[in-house]
Amino acid sequence: MDIWIYVNHREDEIEETTFGLTAEAQRLLEESGQPGRITAVALGPVAVPVLETLGHYGVERVLHANTDGMERYQGEVFAQALVGVVQQETPACLLMAQTAETEDLAQRVAASCDTALVTRAMNFNLTAEGKALAIRPVANGYLFEDLELDACPAPIVLFLPAVLLDTAPSRETAAEVNVVAFEVAAEDLKTRTVEVIEAAPEDLDLEEADIIVAAGRGIGKGEAFGNVQALAKAIGGSVGATRPIIDWGLAEYERQIGQTGKYVAPRLIINLGISGANEYTAGMEKAQQVIAIDSNPRVRMFRFADLGVVGDVHEILPLLISRIEEHK
Repeated sequence: MDIWIYVNHREDEIEETTFGLTAEAQRLLEESGQPGRITAVALGPVAVPVLETLGHYGVERVLHANTDGMERYQGEVFAQALVGVVQQETPACLLMAQTAETEDLAQRVAASCDTALVTRAMNFNLTAEGKALAIRPVANGYLFEDLELDACPAPIVLFLPAVLLDTAPSRETAAEVNVVAFEVAAEDLKTRTVEVIEAAPEDLDLEEADIIVAAGRGIGKGEAFGNVQALAKAIGGSVGATRPIIDWGLAEYERQIGQTGKYVAPRLIINLGISGANEYTAGMEKAQQVIAIDSNPRVRMFRFADLGVVGDVHEILPLLISRIEEHK
């Protein structure tokens, strides 16, 4: 039994969600009671020593495809590479962490391989009868649905990042990295990259942002939201929000964080006037560093904060922005 996981990486670093996938793969192997292994698939430029560290998390081998045209994600090229390795072998399933990139890639691969695709999965299991079972949220997270599908050909499962547990290395063995030969036939491609336009940090998709400044009900409906945007611009961050801010029309729905919005995992998130309800914290609990500012010292958000500041955001933000600009 061979459980495959897809490696999310950026700037020669493996993202934390990939390690969470190794825990899911280990669980599937243990529950099956069959001998098996975990195989990771990495596409694009990433150093071999970095990939070898996946062995510390139970991965036995890594299939690595990298060639011209794979410097950045290009759906058509990446799908060809992934379909090629999947069709050469017979994995039991392919697990991915759901991002904007994998949403696109998984659909292409599932269509080419004529197999099932489960998105926004919270749980996934394989049965001895050749069935696959999954649970995912519907109705904005207020309901859940059980899915049953054939486990052959190998289904592709996109896990919500928030359900992937933090995983610690369990052994010192390095994974075996196998280079997969792959060539892009440029004349067969229907799309090509003409120009790459970098988005301003404040306009980045929240799932891709390294820094997020998030506003909640405590900001109010006045002009204070402008200070939130100014702070995000000053520190090179993206603007996020809770449901009330979206309902008031201060930010677009794409900026909402939580169970009914985006699941984010930035290196830093600054929460302004956010009480810390379960619906919101479920969407940002993977953040590496958390700062919270609120006038109420008893709000739940301070339980999640590495740094908590008790004070009026309307007074603190202008001072903070001014101090940052001075240092810059």
